[in-house]
Amino acid sequence: MTRLLGYGVFMNSPDGITAQRFKHIMALLLLSLLVFLPGLSNLPVIDRDEARFAQASVQMAESGDLMDIRFQDQNRYKKPAGIYWLQTAAIKVFAKDGERKIWAQRLPSVLGALLAVLATYWAAARMIGRRGAFIAAGMLALSALMIFEAHIAKTDAMLVGLGACSFGALAHMRHGGGQKSAWLFWIALGFSIMIKGPVIPILCALTVVTLAIWERKNGWMKALLNWPALFVFGVIWVPWTIAIWQMTDGAFFVESLGKDFGGKLVSAQERHPGPPGYYFGTIWVTLWPSCLLLLPAFGFAVRAVRNGKGSDAPVVKGMRLCLAWIMPYWVLIELMPTKLPHYALPLFPALCVMSGVAAITLFAVREFSILRRINAVVFLAISAILIAAVMAAQTLYGDGGASNNYIVYTIGAIAGLCAVIASFALWQSKMRLGLVSALLAALIITVPTYGYILPGLTQLRSADKIAEVLTAEGVKLPRNGGPEIISPHFTEPSLVYRLGTSIDVTDKANLFDMAAFEKGRVIILDQKREITADITANIANAAALAELCIKTTQPFKGFNYSKGDPVELIMLRAENCPQ
Repeated sequence: MTRLLGYGVFMNSPDGITAQRFKHIMALLLLSLLVFLPGLSNLPVIDRDEARFAQASVQMAESGDLMDIRFQDQNRYKKPAGIYWLQTAAIKVFAKDGERKIWAQRLPSVLGALLAVLATYWAAARMIGRRGAFIAAGMLALSALMIFEAHIAKTDAMLVGLGACSFGALAHMRHGGGQKSAWLFWIALGFSIMIKGPVIPILCALTVVTLAIWERKNGWMKALLNWPALFVFGVIWVPWTIAIWQMTDGAFFVESLGKDFGGKLVSAQERHPGPPGYYFGTIWVTLWPSCLLLLPAFGFAVRAVRNGKGSDAPVVKGMRLCLAWIMPYWVLIELMPTKLPHYALPLFPALCVMSGVAAITLFAVREFSILRRINAVVFLAISAILIAAVMAAQTLYGDGGASNNYIVYTIGAIAGLCAVIASFALWQSKMRLGLVSALLAALIITVPTYGYILPGLTQLRSADKIAEVLTAEGVKLPRNGGPEIISPHFTEPSLVYRLGTSIDVTDKANLFDMAAFEKGRVIILDQKREITADITANIANAAALAELCIKTTQPFKGFNYSKGDPVELIMLRAENCPQ
């Protein structure tokens, strides 16, 4: 291990540098697109926050107001405008008036995920060599949470991409990268503020302060004092900050920094509490299958900084940077009362760099026997849980019959076999076999899951089913000039995105307004609620007095995945009374 820390085994070969780098980048792009693109267009809006972001961007595109962020008639002052601008640009390029092309609004997330993979390769190549960098970037591309975030129209994929750029810039500045790296650092940091406020600046500040205290060799930090780059950093976000302050009279910052960001630091927000240690537990799932080397990665990093104390070897300095990037921020989010799995996502590039160098080490020597075997057992258990969850989702919510179930079970069995092989290979320190098997397990389960299984879970597509029933009934959707629609029971944001901005998902409307029924009003009710029978009966009585007839559609079952409740929906509208 001491010989390895001399870093000869990690260094790049001087021969064929450009050709090897080109091959690595092309392979990483191909791998990333293979896992990021399936299901992008036919996967429904699968997250409440995604629906809110997507709908707010639609309204921004429709109104032409690039400053005011709104969901229906409510201010949405939680995140800066950056991601809304990117989604609005995608809408303008790829969608016509009234269209809902969720795949277009997901493109910024795909681009952010690709940026994260390539920036991780660039960062790791300077610290652990190109071979280890290729493994690290591939691990990031295959990690479960990275793939998920690449598929949804939110902030987090782009945020981790910009965070990886900042991480890579710090790595290069520590090895003589100088002014060019400082430019990238400040530009990425500025854009990250426009995406999700202070998250990446806090992470970078914790990292730099930790390194300053730890190493006491801070000459490389002088590169950060690049005044033209700092000026551009300010230009990226300060003008918008001033404009939104003036436009909202400071209300944006009260809501975003005070209530949204600050509230999560002091209390559990949005029904997402969790104890300290939450992320140590969930990281095995969110980082799968790249968690294959999680414990050896920490083992290598700790041993490197301990045995290489005072060393300027790139791998030792790289491990100090990785630990300084990971540990202070990890402690911070573990202490926060609000817990969500994606809060740990900005740490993934550094975790994957550590895993990449651990893999290179295990190619050369049999090390970390205890950590390897514990990791192998945990990896096998997590693999079984994830694959079983996919098959259970198909069984419970799919609508393709027994043949589709058998296909999914076969896919799960093959992926499970690959995971078993990866676990035993890690146990025996057969690292190449372990990495290849984990790669195959990820591809075999991920590509069909996003491209075939999740889009086929029809009971989770309640908003799409409502739109289909309306179309079958000859009712135009509100976004296409259709009538008023009220849905006081099923209130998911995805329904607003699917049907149109004007839909009423509150319980404030007068359901017995017969004049509104005469104009074409449609009411959506959930029969599983006890009050629904009384509501329908009272509507029918009021309609009879007004000499109207109410048509009720056949109930159809669905599932409110945000609340975890099954629903049984019906629609009521006026029709011509029989003579």
